[in-house]
Amino acid sequence: MDSHTLLSELKRLVKNNKKRMSILFIIFTLVLLFLQMLPVILTNFGTDGDASNKTAQENKENPAIFEVYIEYDSGSTFTNTLLLEQAMKSAENITEVEAITGVDISSQLEQEEEMKYPKTARDRGVLGAARDDTSNIWAFNARIGTEKENLAAMTYFYDLVMNDGIPLLDNKHTYSMSQPRILTDEELLSPNSQIEQDTSGEFSLKGLVMALVISIFGATVLAALYILVKSFIGDKIAYAFNYSWGEQDVFILASEQEANELKIISQLPQGTQKIYLAQEPDKLRLNADLIIQTSLVRTSVQAPVDEVIVYIQPGITDKNWYNQQRELLKAYQQPLKIIQVNQ
Repeated sequence: MDSHTLLSELKRLVKNNKKRMSILFIIFTLVLLFLQMLPVILTNFGTDGDASNKTAQENKENPAIFEVYIEYDSGSTFTNTLLLEQAMKSAENITEVEAITGVDISSQLEQEEEMKYPKTARDRGVLGAARDDTSNIWAFNARIGTEKENLAAMTYFYDLVMNDGIPLLDNKHTYSMSQPRILTDEELLSPNSQIEQDTSGEFSLKGLVMALVISIFGATVLAALYILVKSFIGDKIAYAFNYSWGEQDVFILASEQEANELKIISQLPQGTQKIYLAQEPDKLRLNADLIIQTSLVRTSVQAPVDEVIVYIQPGITDKNWYNQQRELLKAYQQPLKIIQVNQ
């Protein structure tokens, strides 16, 4: 299929389905936007959890951190994040921090477990330790509630780490790189920040605009794909790309409004014996005295056939009928001219 035919048929596809595509575009845009904003909706308007949990979520502020360097007696660096966080978040330690801060940390940790919180190297959830791959410096961090509560939690763990309060670190050397402190907004936004702030449940105008742009693009693609795929699923031929023809075949895209031109096209070259085929000739408004057959098996030709012309009527011609005629045409071994007559 040449590019001109493909472009012309795609334009006709859009024109014929303009209303349906508009409806689908609106629906897909709303659905995609809703899915992207769902974390924000659940966080801000969800009804699950008790009042203390909701209050803690609403009051969360910038996280608190402290930094240390840990190595073995041999001088090699300690790098096991899983073991360190397990030792850090022991039941005894969590109980102590809850008593100090007044925050229900256990419920937050359980909620992370239930929702399978996607932790990364820089985002360790409400309580954890992140290691910089380049410097091997550990950043213990907490975002359990307010900045005051976060700082109180980190102060507790800092004392534990520096005073051999975690058995896992007994046979290791721990060096303090920074005291417990609250991360500033600038530090959190820096690409070099060792701690990544979770913003999946926070509303922002920039996030809304980005979600809207993504939704519009995705909805346009999905609506176009739906209409295109639907044109292939039906039994009727709707567009030139719904069926195939051979390299030696002559393909002509015509219109019923061009009756005089279509008549000339059908009869050229003159002086040759032709067979004209159309599934429903009565619906083919062709101003020409042509004998049009509905199937090759019904033709009765005395002279040798020089050319076979098949009329394709979008929305009328069946794909099975066309394929059947093409199979029967193999017996003639003559040039085939396909004329698609668009309404």
